[in-house]
Amino acid sequence: MKKMFSLLFILLLITPVLGSTTFASNTMNAKVTESSTYFNGEQRSLDGFNISNSNYFRLRDLAEYFSGTTSQFDISWNKESNAIEIITGQAYTPEETEGSNYYSRNRNYSATRSTSKVLVDGQLQLITAYNIDGNNYFQLRDLAGKIPFDIEYDIQSNRISLFSKTPDHTYRAKTAIEAKSNAESSYFPRWKGTVASYLMNNSDGTVSVIEANEDVTIETYNEKYELSGNKSISYELPLFGGFYSGEKYNYIAFGQDNREENDNKEVIRIVRYDKSFNRIDNVSIKGGESYTVEPFDAGAGRMAEAGDTLVFHTSRKRYTTEDNLNHQSQLTIIVNTNTMNVTNDMGRFQKNHVSHSFDQYVLFDGSTHVLVDHGDAYPRSIVLNKGDGTSYREVDLFNIPGKIGANTTGVSIGGFEMSSANYIVAMNTIDHSLVKEYTSYEMVGLEKDQRDIILSVLPKASTAVNHITMAKYVGTNLIASIPKLVKITDNKMMVLWQEFDMENHPGDLKYVFIDGDGKAMGDIQTIKNFVLSESSPIISSDKIVWYTNSNGYRLFYSITLD
Repeated sequence: MKKMFSLLFILLLITPVLGSTTFASNTMNAKVTESSTYFNGEQRSLDGFNISNSNYFRLRDLAEYFSGTTSQFDISWNKESNAIEIITGQAYTPEETEGSNYYSRNRNYSATRSTSKVLVDGQLQLITAYNIDGNNYFQLRDLAGKIPFDIEYDIQSNRISLFSKTPDHTYRAKTAIEAKSNAESSYFPRWKGTVASYLMNNSDGTVSVIEANEDVTIETYNEKYELSGNKSISYELPLFGGFYSGEKYNYIAFGQDNREENDNKEVIRIVRYDKSFNRIDNVSIKGGESYTVEPFDAGAGRMAEAGDTLVFHTSRKRYTTEDNLNHQSQLTIIVNTNTMNVTNDMGRFQKNHVSHSFDQYVLFDGSTHVLVDHGDAYPRSIVLNKGDGTSYREVDLFNIPGKIGANTTGVSIGGFEMSSANYIVAMNTIDHSLVKEYTSYEMVGLEKDQRDIILSVLPKASTAVNHITMAKYVGTNLIASIPKLVKITDNKMMVLWQEFDMENHPGDLKYVFIDGDGKAMGDIQTIKNFVLSESSPIISSDKIVWYTNSNGYRLFYSITLD
């Protein structure tokens, strides 16, 4: 009896304490969070609150910033059941009276435990929410697994990063340095620039991202796209001209201006590395032998090899001519890699001369190299040259209307490959019948720069070019990017392109398999939330893989070949 009385007395003593604890958990102190907040790499101005050392954010702010992504969700209020209903996969519908409040970081706010139920896609969830000034605030990690989305926190910078859910067959990857955006756009430049981002297969099953930043950076990823190593190579000359991964060696081209037209000044240096990027040797090109005042000018520049021959097909601005101008044209450099010497003439007008050359591609067909240029003057066409450095066979793949030298052409090349029987160029083009005049800056009469996706197919034994329209966009409410072309086998390739709306927001990715004659091997396929980039896709294992940098982060994308 005495023991029972003692137990009852103890219970009476602790009952007020329990009651006080329950009341305290319903109303808490909240302070505006000191953390900066990023959504998919972009900093957003919104107020979150720190409640008991956890960050809480307004549900409608999260819905607004995730709208249009793979983690978008809408919100509704069910008054009858006193429930907040979250519907995933739907775009957010803002409230008509929605406004913003100002919150001071120097004061405390009262956060009241919400008594409302929370339903996600109709399923009741055990999620804690607090009400501050009539708005519901949720702990991020409670919501992350339900919406879903990803959270990262950088303690050094006090930065909260929220990422929309990665689509299937994509991988968010860490980077060793800040990732500079290289996403494809709906903007079509008059001429190309040097390609600054590459993806390379390694012999051990890893892949490496090579980028021209302040240094040339090499970041290596394992099969799970986890960062496993990185390296930097300093520029040997101020300009970056291109990268190429050969069978045994890697090559990087550097350059520098030669405004003074010094014949003895080095204007281009092609450096050879082993597959671990240890420097081996180089070959140099001087101003006098190449007539160069500005290497890599207004072009992309690409390399290819066969045996002990390396071809670097690029562009240059040349020495001043009689008209007191510095004209731009292609520059084709052929290197014997046994001796690391240039074997062809690089004079003012090479045998495969193209002026102006706004984009350059090169492949080897056996021991013969095949070049493709985007010319706006001599010739004014997408032109193919096949030869050996001393003589070439020239074929116009796509004639461009307009006066000689008008920089706007209404076409862009996206890829060049060959099958067993054909040379195939993937490109886009406007409807040239809509243009009244081509100038250096615009196409007069064309209201919107919309372009169809086409292939120019040249049989190896013929000069008769076949133009195949893969997808029509002129006159629609969409814009298609410059397409990519990926060779899978000698008689199977893939054409890829990005769609954009008329406000230049990225939309669906499109792709189609083609045969060796450029004919579609089925319907055009659609993938949502995939984003193409400047970097050309590669074949890795049984997948086509590429990466895209956007807002400081990197995603790898893959499409299975079956």
